[in-house]
Amino acid sequence: MTAPEASAREAFTDVASAREASVPTRFAASRRRVVALVWKDWRELARNRQALAPLVVVPLVFVVLLPTAVILLGANPAITSMVTGMQSFLDHLPAGVMPAGLDEAQTVVYAVVVFFLAPLFLVIPVMVASVTASSSFVGEKERRTIEGLLSTPLSDRELVLGKVLASMVLSVGIAWAAFLVYAVLVNVLAWPILGRVFFPTWTWAVVIGLLVPLVAFLATSLIVAVSGRSTTMQGAQGVAVLVVLPVLALVVGQATGVMLFDAGIALAAAAVLLVVDLAVFPLVARGFDRERIVTRMT
Repeated sequence: MTAPEASAREAFTDVASAREASVPTRFAASRRRVVALVWKDWRELARNRQALAPLVVVPLVFVVLLPTAVILLGANPAITSMVTGMQSFLDHLPAGVMPAGLDEAQTVVYAVVVFFLAPLFLVIPVMVASVTASSSFVGEKERRTIEGLLSTPLSDRELVLGKVLASMVLSVGIAWAAFLVYAVLVNVLAWPILGRVFFPTWTWAVVIGLLVPLVAFLATSLIVAVSGRSTTMQGAQGVAVLVVLPVLALVVGQATGVMLFDAGIALAAAAVLLVVDLAVFPLVARGFDRERIVTRMT
């Protein structure tokens, strides 16, 4: 076993030992091993500045630049009318979804902040997962720590679950933090226009509370599965495109006014995603093969 592989095994063992339960049951032991793997991955990610950069930049674009531009444009309807697709979006808003008594500027700000930008927040966990989950196994190989990891007491299911949770929890945490920043920012910037706190809404509660974790789990599971079969991180990241396509289709649908992303659609999407997640993870766990990973990556 090489020095990096031995170091990876020792790092896992140290973290696992630090979290020993007072009553060692089988479930507790399994949980400790998974948590130890999650902490090991987080520590390695914290030392990788190149990977941390997109985790900060992408959310900043969605929660700072886009809403700021929307609210500033919304304050000037003449400029708003020049934005491609904006008028079509406003014209196709269903009756009854907007508060009564809004003028033109208020309508633009409320509609875009509340409805138009909602699906974009589903892109955040997918983008984070594409950075973190893609290195789950192929990254271990590139760091020469894969054999040390595979020689730990972790079962195949625990290995997959630990890698999925390490990325998913981080993805959801970043999305939730971005949401808090977004909520404060849009209410502060739009106060001179709307004169009240108008955000968040029930639609956003469903999006952030249900859809973001479900999308993050699905994206992470698929990317981790691909990472176990890839020889490069770029190949593992390619599967993120397949996950983000439905989200982009939803964004386009809202921009053209074809479909409004409201609470009902969000709840229906959450129900479908829950079923998909429950079906996908067992398949990913059963498809994990230690020997195949070693032979394909050596």
